[in-house]
Amino acid sequence: MVTNLPPQAKALMREYQEAKSIPEKIAKLEALISAIPEHKGTEKLRRNLKRTLAKLKRELEERERKRAKSSSGIRFSVKREGAGQIVLVGDTLTGKSSLLSLLTNAKPTIGSTPFTTRNPIPGMMEYLDVQVQLVEVPAISVGVPWLNPALSLCRNADGIVFVVDLSRDPIESLKFIFEKIKGAKITLKKPNVRIEVEKRPSGGIQVFCSGILKDCDVKDIVELFKSYGFNNAFVKIWGDVSLSDVERYMDSSIVYKPSIVIANKIDVEGSMDNLVKLEKSLGGLVKVIPFSCVNPPLDLLKLKSEIYGMLNVIRVYTKEVGGSPSKKPLVVPKGFRVIDVARIIHSQLYNNFSYARVWGSSVKFDGERVGPDHVLNDGDVVEIRTR
Repeated sequence: MVTNLPPQAKALMREYQEAKSIPEKIAKLEALISAIPEHKGTEKLRRNLKRTLAKLKRELEERERKRAKSSSGIRFSVKREGAGQIVLVGDTLTGKSSLLSLLTNAKPTIGSTPFTTRNPIPGMMEYLDVQVQLVEVPAISVGVPWLNPALSLCRNADGIVFVVDLSRDPIESLKFIFEKIKGAKITLKKPNVRIEVEKRPSGGIQVFCSGILKDCDVKDIVELFKSYGFNNAFVKIWGDVSLSDVERYMDSSIVYKPSIVIANKIDVEGSMDNLVKLEKSLGGLVKVIPFSCVNPPLDLLKLKSEIYGMLNVIRVYTKEVGGSPSKKPLVVPKGFRVIDVARIIHSQLYNNFSYARVWGSSVKFDGERVGPDHVLNDGDVVEIRTR
């Protein structure tokens, strides 16, 4: 323990050490960290305390999730497939099942009675040559017994499509859902720096950053995640970040989810007035797309493009020397570099990388020779050469 701590911090340290429950430990630890002055002598202590705080918060969240599942007797689990997972969320009878059947191969029961869907229903949406998993979440409404499992699905998804009914007041039901989303520590406001961590069963810790690492390198971030107990994960970072920015993410349990609102039943009388009110109430926080499941457009490609765009990914095709491009693309985050592609294909390609040739919109001419840090565009073809 640092000896030159102010009296208040020393007292809080004792209170933290004597705390019995996890919520009490968290409260004392947060107060203690705030009471410790920031300077070189306390840097290591503050960092260790922050790591402990993050672990306690994760442990508390896990306990609360288990308690919620056991109390309701309801468990939702959907295996992730395709390029990403997008959940369809809304009140009952808004058209979620109809939308799922229009966009995917799923055949949900479409009924006129409330709460027809009581379990999550997945389906695969084809967009160009990529498949995206859409999952209809049972209605989030007042008094439903599956509220916590439904919110857990939202936290774990890559994006949220809110479905509202323009034939009735869409603001009230959406207000309730937004309150519950906020309570589940999900934010819909895009942050300047976005960090996502995808836990994996193997492969170690891989880091992708589309911006600049200000005061650190990839090795520093890997070591930071290891110190927090992560052994296998894919860390995705958008924006310019410092090591402290990454650590603040580790301390926080708030997650950002890209989202759109599909305003269904635009063909019903009076719906335009409700659409105007809805857009005004959202104030640009979430994009609103007018739609009709009863009279859908013949070409659903535009709507599929909006949903696919929430994933913030690109398609990259690989080819061997003298061969043809792969039929199935790698689906990777925007900002991916050639060396990042080499890393995920095979460690030998990464370790022995020499240069690459690229065909597509990211180069001046097809087959241009590029270095490891060349940033790829959607649809690019990459041929990696090794030493």
